[in-house]
Amino acid sequence: MKIFCITLSILLMLVVTGCRKEEKVDFEFNKELDYTPTELDKWLTTNFTDPYNIEVVYRFDRYKGDIDKNLVPAQEGKIKEQMEMVLNGYLMPYQIAGGKTFVKKYAPKEWVLFGSYSIESDGSRVLATSGGGRNVTLYEVNAVNIADPEVVRPRLKTIHHEFTHTLSQIQRLPLEFENISRADYTESWRNATLYPDKDNDSLGFVSRYARANVMEDFAETAGFLLAFGQLWFDNKAGKVPKSGYDILKKKETAVVNYFRDQFGVDFRKLQREVAFAMYNNFSDKSSQSFEYWFFNQGLFDRNLSYNTATVSADVKTAVDNFKAAVYAYSASGKYVVQDLTYIFTPSNANSGTLVISVPFKSGTNPIIYADFNFTYTQDPVTHSISFAKAAQGTGPNYTNASYFMASFMTNISSYLTGSTFKVDWSVNKPGLSRVDEAFFNSGGFYKAGDRTSYLNFQLLKVRK
Repeated sequence: MKIFCITLSILLMLVVTGCRKEEKVDFEFNKELDYTPTELDKWLTTNFTDPYNIEVVYRFDRYKGDIDKNLVPAQEGKIKEQMEMVLNGYLMPYQIAGGKTFVKKYAPKEWVLFGSYSIESDGSRVLATSGGGRNVTLYEVNAVNIADPEVVRPRLKTIHHEFTHTLSQIQRLPLEFENISRADYTESWRNATLYPDKDNDSLGFVSRYARANVMEDFAETAGFLLAFGQLWFDNKAGKVPKSGYDILKKKETAVVNYFRDQFGVDFRKLQREVAFAMYNNFSDKSSQSFEYWFFNQGLFDRNLSYNTATVSADVKTAVDNFKAAVYAYSASGKYVVQDLTYIFTPSNANSGTLVISVPFKSGTNPIIYADFNFTYTQDPVTHSISFAKAAQGTGPNYTNASYFMASFMTNISSYLTGSTFKVDWSVNKPGLSRVDEAFFNSGGFYKAGDRTSYLNFQLLKVRK
């Protein structure tokens, strides 16, 4: 035992002595980049790396993408456009709605850009992929054009789609969502013959891809709600069968609750911030206009009630004068105007008819109606609307109108036909901005060049 201990001690001394031996290794770590940072690199560092610890990889690295795909580098002239889309349409809205800590914690830390598209084995094109919640790869960067909202919108939808996958890897999807369409997912979702769009609509899928599985359904629903917006989503829901409408609205509620309950993100605020970025940064003016959704898409009920409207003083005076004339028309039966309903019926994108229907009654007698016909046209360049008094029709409603025609022409018709008008959201609240919750709840028309003369109506969306 003594001999063994001595031998072991000697061995330990040799090992320790051996570890202390110094050898000069002929290697020097190169701390310098193999390229000189450009203004683009500095911009990326300032806007992504410094505030969010995000690396943007745009110099071609064959092993950053799928090695079995033919990919080309992103053009440097397109890098900033693509990343402005990421910054203004994704990161900043989340920072406003969820806080900077949320973005720092959950935003993927590596963004890899390729110039060309990626083709799957089935021939489909891939705009983006995400991996493990830490990486996002964006394709077709060379086709980016942030001046064209119809180019930005689907790309931004894909970014929000992929980030929703990231979040769902951190917190499980809500069971309320998982159970809605459980029986309707299919691996053959691409087959339009077996699964036509009309069936997908009636089953409450926001897109064909949403039918692939519950994860894609959730990400597609969130992506469309954010990048295409609430107006678009409600319009789609309003045009599918009642069964599809109910399911889409259930899925929307589940998405909104998930972001709030699991991450403390105000999804409605997030939607408004993305919509504002689309409007302010990416030229999305036409498809966010009042006339687009009211006249062209029919998202809102086109029967607008004066009783629920807010009007300027001059309009109120004109209507009050007309009401007084109706009341004074007959000494024996005092007719009381109940409302004025402005009924718009578009013929095409820039013209249509307006009927102002006036319900009135005397005492306890039933309500009767007087209808007054107009046409309207909208200049496609200036977007100004002009009204013209049209010929009256036949029938009791037009006969009733003839009794009050003189006062109507003096007070109501002269206001409409004496000016050109502009239409907009929240006409009566010029201080309300697009990021305010109530901004899209009302709209109407005002005299061109004089926003203080207006009719602003409460808007009701078409429901199934």
